[in-house]
Amino acid sequence: MSNKLCLVLSVLLTASMLLAACAPAATPIAAPAAPVQPTTAPAAAASEAGATAAPSAETVPRTQTVRLQATLAEDVQLAWPAAGQAAVGSVEDGLLARSSDNEALRPTASIAKVITALAIMEKQPFELGQAGQTYTITAEDIAAMNAYIAEDGFVLPLRIGMELTQYQAMQRMLIASDNNMADILAERIFGSKEAYVSYAQDMLKRMGLSQTVVADASGFSPDTASTPSELIAIGIAALKNPVIAEIVAQPQAQIPDIGIIINTNQLLGTDGVIGIKTGTTNEAGYCLLFAARYVAGDGQQVTIVGVIMGDTDPTSLFSDSRNLLASAKQVFGLAEAQPAGTVVAPPLATLVAP
Repeated sequence: MSNKLCLVLSVLLTASMLLAACAPAATPIAAPAAPVQPTTAPAAAASEAGATAAPSAETVPRTQTVRLQATLAEDVQLAWPAAGQAAVGSVEDGLLARSSDNEALRPTASIAKVITALAIMEKQPFELGQAGQTYTITAEDIAAMNAYIAEDGFVLPLRIGMELTQYQAMQRMLIASDNNMADILAERIFGSKEAYVSYAQDMLKRMGLSQTVVADASGFSPDTASTPSELIAIGIAALKNPVIAEIVAQPQAQIPDIGIIINTNQLLGTDGVIGIKTGTTNEAGYCLLFAARYVAGDGQQVTIVGVIMGDTDPTSLFSDSRNLLASAKQVFGLAEAQPAGTVVAPPLATLVAP
């Protein structure tokens, strides 16, 4: 870890000790707000068609809790975006700074698919290098795809009888941001979309994330919402899962019956960026959860995680994200960006997702 980052953390620890000695109670990073209720309430019990209720804590492979620091450094000057809200942290140290002390719940858009991926890998895990389960596309999946198309939600083509592995389905969901595939995975693995919502909300609670609200698997619903600080924790958890980390770092991937899909994250592969997920809806604006790997002055690896929620347009989003990342790199004394991995694909027809 860099000397500057260590100094910031030392200041945080000293300030926290002084506040604890002088104040009756420490001030939390943000008081938990009353959860925004999803439009459709989770099912009270699993249906006879195979909906699966969230298993007990004893049977669930836990997603790791990520620490949110109780006090942030006031002297950290970062290049915050003019619009929306933002935050910065690191895999090694958790949340480091945020653009506002009064964070409001905002729609996550497709960043919600990172939550879906975490829930999938907790409920039905598989190892890096494996393909996971195999799913066959049905007429019901095609109908759901057409419903998204009617509402201008982004989907990739499907056909009845198409077979996809769990890994390929997660590539479609995380790389190309296929809304329909997020729902398909939720239904296949959890039994129903309602059962998924219940499971994911419980998972977040176990992770210590009390403000994030899950209303769907794709993030197309504006009721799926979070704060920048909690999205930092979600991004860190995603990077700690080898399968998710590998997928979000892929600039492109070859998918059966589709060809090559291109990652929607325009920062990927530049200045050490290794992920994570874009998100755009009318209600959410333009959002990006990103991560970049660097080496500090002392030779230790540092992975910065940042998020911008509610930017005004895609050009501003990626420009603001670059500026925020560059300022974090400078403030925390980081350099020597490590090149992100690349995926070499055969020369097939390319399908670019918006």
